[in-house]
Amino acid sequence: MAPSCPPDLRVLCRKLTSTPPELLPQQLPALTHNVLRCKDVLSVQHDVKAKEDASISALVHKLKRSITTLLDGRNREGRFVAVVLIKAIVDVGGWEILRTVGPWVNGLLAVVQKGDPIASKELAVVAITRIYILVQPYQTLIREVVTPTLPAFGAACVQLLKANTSTPPHVSETICDALSTLIPHHPATLRPLTSQLRTAVRPYLAPTCADHLYVPANLSRAARRMVIAMHFVAAKSSGSDEWNKLVDTILRDLHQTADQVLRAVDESWQATGGYDRTRVSTDGEPRGGAESSPEQLPSWSGVTAGAERLAGLFAYLEETLRCSTKSAVTIPIGAYLDAICRISVIARLSPKTQTWDQALDTNASVDRDEKDDLWSSIPNLHVAAMSLLLTMIQRLESDMIPLVPEAVDHLVRVVKSGMSVASIRSIGYRVLNQLLSIAGLTMPKIIVDMLDPILGACCRDLQQDAGVLKPVEKQVPSSKESKKNGSSVALANVDLFLQKPDSNVSDSTLKLEPAHRQAAAELLATLLSSLTQAHLKPTMRGLIDKTAIVTVNHDAMLSSVLNPYRDQRGRLYPSILPYFCRQFPNDQGLEILRSNLRTSSINGSSDLFASFQKVMEEQEQQEENREVETDADDEMADADVPSTERDATGTIKRGDLSQLGPLASLPKNSSAEISQENPFAARAGVEDNGFAAVASDSPPKRKHDGADAAMPAKRLEVEKLEERPRATRAAAAAVTKPEVEDDEDDDSDVSVHLNMELEDDDDDEADE
Repeated sequence: MAPSCPPDLRVLCRKLTSTPPELLPQQLPALTHNVLRCKDVLSVQHDVKAKEDASISALVHKLKRSITTLLDGRNREGRFVAVVLIKAIVDVGGWEILRTVGPWVNGLLAVVQKGDPIASKELAVVAITRIYILVQPYQTLIREVVTPTLPAFGAACVQLLKANTSTPPHVSETICDALSTLIPHHPATLRPLTSQLRTAVRPYLAPTCADHLYVPANLSRAARRMVIAMHFVAAKSSGSDEWNKLVDTILRDLHQTADQVLRAVDESWQATGGYDRTRVSTDGEPRGGAESSPEQLPSWSGVTAGAERLAGLFAYLEETLRCSTKSAVTIPIGAYLDAICRISVIARLSPKTQTWDQALDTNASVDRDEKDDLWSSIPNLHVAAMSLLLTMIQRLESDMIPLVPEAVDHLVRVVKSGMSVASIRSIGYRVLNQLLSIAGLTMPKIIVDMLDPILGACCRDLQQDAGVLKPVEKQVPSSKESKKNGSSVALANVDLFLQKPDSNVSDSTLKLEPAHRQAAAELLATLLSSLTQAHLKPTMRGLIDKTAIVTVNHDAMLSSVLNPYRDQRGRLYPSILPYFCRQFPNDQGLEILRSNLRTSSINGSSDLFASFQKVMEEQEQQEENREVETDADDEMADADVPSTERDATGTIKRGDLSQLGPLASLPKNSSAEISQENPFAARAGVEDNGFAAVASDSPPKRKHDGADAAMPAKRLEVEKLEERPRATRAAAAAVTKPEVEDDEDDDSDVSVHLNMELEDDDDDEADE
């Protein structure tokens, strides 16, 4: 059944024909929404013979004719509106619109080539690229639409890129994205333009402050992707060779630039990937690049500009790993890690007590100003190197496992050196999170101990961001100390005297950036789920749990509950499940935890969790013990108290209760008799420090001589079991010992029911 004619189609036709072109841009948002609501009638083929379909077909044809008139007209506003409407109609029309889109493509090309406003040119580039991508499934449309117009479109894009002074950066970015999308689909058609495109985007690949053009990071990223995609235009199967050639060129430029930038340092780095360092002259400023050669990047001079070029080349290497390739390629992982190592070894192991000159061997022929420029640029280089390492881990995944120890070594050295820099800590958290995700459970304890500075920094950042951890206030020196130090005037902040003591002013400097906060929160959860908890120190695990609680980190708290901590002696530490229940009472996973979590009834037991099968077996065993009540149990109960003395009433003296045996031999009672004890309450004899091991306060179990022939214990009905002291419960345990001894003076004050049963048993024996 054909769709009915929507009123939006009639509104479009009326407004496009009756409204002057100068006023159409004001109504463009409403017109675009009308086009989107006409999807059903624009994407189907109409039968001209049917009356209703004939009217709809006439309106669609009128709409197309109106848009074509605006596109070919002389009014710039009309052409701008036509470009926007063409893009909207192509998105919703499908094949029915694409088969007649040829005249529109020619009109859009005219907009790109002529002197229309830059906004119209950018939208035209987007619309043409969209049309080229949508016609890919239809070979006939490719021959009719793409093949005749693509060379002209590529040439127009090259002209816009070359005019970098008049073309805004966002337009150049759009053009680079469009070409990087089209090159894999039409490599043969765009092959003649590759050399011109490389020359046009050369200033965007690794920009520096020495350039006369400002290049945003998004434009650099788009230009790198376009250049990397050019290996698709290689003839036959040489695409992988072109890709490897590009990577080799980037690595050589990187090491040549590092030779100049790092000439103030006597490097301890030893090359292993075939790119060795060379000796450079220390005369003048460090410099590199070449303006004359189109194959090299633009020239630069100065340490700051060289450091920016190095960071740009590291980002260039990242894009080589992110972008797809024409065929399988061989990634030089060793060369990538070699470049990371060269930057990572320039670090301070003790930044609080060491200066850069003390931590590194420097070149005496380099002046102080150049060294200071280098020290200030090192954090940016560290961030660039760690970003490349992060991309390698994300791209290679499990193939990076053999290189995890080396990666951890670089990571720890960089983070410790730049602990005070927020960007280094943020990228360090992300790198460590990825490393733990692929190889956390295989890390030995020695590597886990190396991560303590990063773990502590992660917890400190989150606690400071949550307002829990306050910065240490520096004490103002007193007047006596000032005079002693030779200063007659003591400096103090006057505003502190005007501030009320109870006022709580939030320190905005402690707040983290959203990306930094997210990286730290994700790492906190990964530490509890992807790391062997036995390798952590008890204090570090306690700090992680505390941070998860005070920052209300759901994933971290859940991981802590599911991965309990046991120390080297096998002692189980308390769970934070009560805090999780309090902060997330409506969480769906909480009910599963409540049904599956079973805390041991014996203190110090290592069995924190019990499976459903084990719980069912225990319940069945309890039911059998309740049904089986034999006379042998009574004999065992009578013979199990040989060393106690009964008084005249037949009860056991309280002074001898300590001789009745351990509490572990108590019989299993029914659920109605067991007191509802809180499993998370503080244990007796354990210091309440919030994170202490649960130690067992019961003596060890004793095995009796007749243990092999022991019968199931008889149920003892005890009244008011909760009111009895612990020693009285030990008496009930002693009654169930399987040793048989005759003692007529035994007594018991366990309960009236127990006394009655014992007296009945004695009468039966006397009758026999």
